[in-house]
Amino acid sequence: MNTNKPLKICALRLTALGDCINAFGFLQSVQINNPKAELLWVIDKRFSSLFRDSEGHDLIPMVEVDFKKGLLKGILELGRKLKGQHFDLLLNLQTSLKASLCSLKISANLKYGYDRFRSRELQCLFVNRRVTSPNNPHVLSGFLAFGKQSGLGDLTPCWDFKLSEQELSPFKKLLHRKKIFTICPASAKPYKNWTVEGYAAVALYAKEQGFDIVLTGGNKDSEIKLCADIEQKIEGQCTNLCGKTSLRELACVISLSCVVLSPDSAALHLSSALNIPVIGLFAVHNPKRVGSWNYPQLWVSVYNDLARKELGAKKQIPWRYRVKNPEAMKQISIESVKDAFDRAIELTF
Repeated sequence: MNTNKPLKICALRLTALGDCINAFGFLQSVQINNPKAELLWVIDKRFSSLFRDSEGHDLIPMVEVDFKKGLLKGILELGRKLKGQHFDLLLNLQTSLKASLCSLKISANLKYGYDRFRSRELQCLFVNRRVTSPNNPHVLSGFLAFGKQSGLGDLTPCWDFKLSEQELSPFKKLLHRKKIFTICPASAKPYKNWTVEGYAAVALYAKEQGFDIVLTGGNKDSEIKLCADIEQKIEGQCTNLCGKTSLRELACVISLSCVVLSPDSAALHLSSALNIPVIGLFAVHNPKRVGSWNYPQLWVSVYNDLARKELGAKKQIPWRYRVKNPEAMKQISIESVKDAFDRAIELTF
């Protein structure tokens, strides 16, 4: 490798949004610790707007992949965008076959992927270097291992979304109170959502302590209905922004909050990245793998108990194990979430 030329790095992480938020924290750290390197991020077009400032500048140089017209057309378009570019390193941070097929359009000397423990969907066939899994089971810890093994440094994730006053100002006016409790009740997978009754009870508990309640979510009908049901349950004592914010606007709302409540979702990771105390609710997946990077002390989890019940006490819980019980999230008690809220308040005030 010619050391007189800047190191050219391509990072491939298409989805999901929560994982992209964690990847962003890793890649900003790569930028800071390797200022002469040229870094490019290949990302699903649906999520790229979060990582672009108010003036339209990429926070990390990105190439968007648009799959709206199909997988093949998206991959071919990626190839056209990257034509003539060659990289020293490809960091393939995603194990899906879709990502691996995209990696065929990325020319690189060294293509890093996961080791046997974390790899799946035949990623091993598309890489020529395997990254040893760290002891920490978290997904982001796995990303950081790519940095260490590829010679980019022993990195600490950092996030700066460069939210401008222009972006923040409308929400400062709307949410004029200082004590904001934001509930982001919906995950992309409805089976990871908590109950309307649970969210409403904690909202009223926060209301009693002087907090204004904000509901947020995407524009899916299921998310809008969930927030509407919570709003009805608490007799309209909230500001319901569900379906009314872009990704950058959601970041503004969260950044102005004192505490956030969320299941396993992008909002959870966005809150963590913005360093806002976030109560994470877990029953289906292991929070040690997919929980918020910051504020693990605010996790409310019944995952281990449910997984042990399904697998048996003597069997080790696999790294990716998903609890099968469709009623899993209902096992989280209201009192346990109220306790977490109290702990969050201690961190905030």
